[in-house]
Amino acid sequence: MAEHDVDGVKPADSDVPTSSPTRRQPRLPKASDVLADRLRGQILGRGMQVGEPLPPEASLIAEHGFSRGTVREALRLLESDGLIEIRRGPHGGIRVARPDLSQVTRSLALLLTLAETSMRAFSEFRQLVEPAAAAAAARSASDEQRGWLLALAEAGTSPSEAWAPSVEFHEALGVCSNNEILRVVIAAFGQELTWHVPGEQLSGQDMTDTRRAHRSIARAVAAGDADRASKAMLRHLQQFERVLGANGRLDQPVLPKERWLGA
Repeated sequence: MAEHDVDGVKPADSDVPTSSPTRRQPRLPKASDVLADRLRGQILGRGMQVGEPLPPEASLIAEHGFSRGTVREALRLLESDGLIEIRRGPHGGIRVARPDLSQVTRSLALLLTLAETSMRAFSEFRQLVEPAAAAAAARSASDEQRGWLLALAEAGTSPSEAWAPSVEFHEALGVCSNNEILRVVIAAFGQELTWHVPGEQLSGQDMTDTRRAHRSIARAVAAGDADRASKAMLRHLQQFERVLGANGRLDQPVLPKERWLGA
């Protein structure tokens, strides 16, 4: 078929610049993507609950008119989203599941690595979000949550083990904020903390300062003092930024590429 321009006239060869970029055609969605979108829409649009069954594979083939391979690939996409669970065997089947944050954190880690996002940018982000989470926790945390936060602030008795409860403390603040967006955002970046903090060559004094800061934040939250909790968190993050700066890490990537070699 002859190629025509928008007016239906075939352009002369001399009118086509040899260096002109090739016009990229829009990518047509794969059949499996179409079916995955359709099933995803049904699950979410109908408010299907965790554990609720989807039709079996044979029924999906008959209902939607796609091949067995296409249906299986669409189900694999939904399973990788964490939206369904597929169990084999006589008591198996396809059931609705609830995605956890592991998919999100993995994707964020990939994006941060490929973008070579700096520790400075990550620190700036944390200073915007986490003081707000501390203030929200002071306003809305339950008595049980306040006790949990105080216990986490006291955890970690030696520098060698202190970083793990330290990371958990920050994620717990997101939970105690009782704001779902804050909780998800802080938890989604929790994996980055888990990966980078152990390699930051933190001294015993650094960890002592961290535990002291966490106690101050937790006590402010327990007292319901939002302003004090926010300021205590900001001071803590700024101190950590100074430590990173002293170690020459602020302008380096949060997750250096070489760390993936040992993953």
